[in-house]
Amino acid sequence: MMAASRQQERAMVRVTARYPAPMRALHWLSAALVVVAYITAEGMEDGGDWHVASGLLLPALFLPRLLGHLLRCVPPAAPSSRPQAASAALVHVALLLFVVVQPLLGMAAIWAEGHAVPVPFTAWALPAPFPVTGWGEAAEDAHEVVGNVFYAVIGLHVLAALWHRWVRRDDVLQRML
Repeated sequence: MMAASRQQERAMVRVTARYPAPMRALHWLSAALVVVAYITAEGMEDGGDWHVASGLLLPALFLPRLLGHLLRCVPPAAPSSRPQAASAALVHVALLLFVVVQPLLGMAAIWAEGHAVPVPFTAWALPAPFPVTGWGEAAEDAHEVVGNVFYAVIGLHVLAALWHRWVRRDDVLQRML
């Protein structure tokens, strides 16, 4: 009798719908780009092509991801309390904003030092759209601080996914796999 009750309880929190394949691909590609940016952050003084490439690609992936969310390409989540739903929404909005804000801060830091942003693996560069010189160190510091906050929010996101998988035992993580 107890086992049947547990199965019914698990069935109540089971989420069977998955994100559409393009949304899952964009998510994991974004995650890979963040990992590349993190790993290559210290090498910026040596050129940093991979760091800059990942930073330029992240905001490019933002628009299709945002469009997917606006078009409601998001499967229903497992039932949760209002605070849990609100915190999940807040983390997701923060992550989407970070993938735009963080690269823009990086570009501003390069421009503020009087340089154009190199387009990696090409001879092209993106000049500053307006004069931004004089505050390079502050922009670089902001890029670093926001990056650390970004990594902390990513850590919360990963911990929440693992919590859903191993504590709640629902299929929330499966939606993105």
